[in-house]
Amino acid sequence: MRIRRMTYEDAPRLSHLFELVISKLAYYNTRAQQEELAKYSREALCALIQCDPDAVLVADAEGDIVGFCISRYDDGVLWLSWFGVREDHRGAGIGRELLSALESSCPGRKCHKIWCDTRVSNDRSARVLGNAGYRKVCTLLNHWYGQDFHIWEKVLST
Repeated sequence: MRIRRMTYEDAPRLSHLFELVISKLAYYNTRAQQEELAKYSREALCALIQCDPDAVLVADAEGDIVGFCISRYDDGVLWLSWFGVREDHRGAGIGRELLSALESSCPGRKCHKIWCDTRVSNDRSARVLGNAGYRKVCTLLNHWYGQDFHIWEKVLST
């Protein structure tokens, strides 16, 4: 398994994997799922890498995409939009490897910090983020899509 940049050819498979992962998340309401799926369509994923080749990283297991990490540059920091791993590959450290690859992309993207959110009930992502050195900054109640979120950050050495 290796972590690499998404290619345009990966877009259909990655869009499908993204849909599989998002559709099984019980802690997101229907509106959140629908809007997030629309934001990360094949075309949208391609547009992201056209602007920033490191914006979408994939975990590739012998040609099979089993995980993803989607980010965007935001005024000297990176917003980690999503990271996910196919259900049958969870527990193997792929999420952590994706986060590590994201951090490795920061110097070239001139970023000193990564920040993101999780739903307050998303214990699995919270555990991965915490183990990767991210710090919970605050909790936002009744926020995006009317749901509660934790905000996380990881300051990188400059």
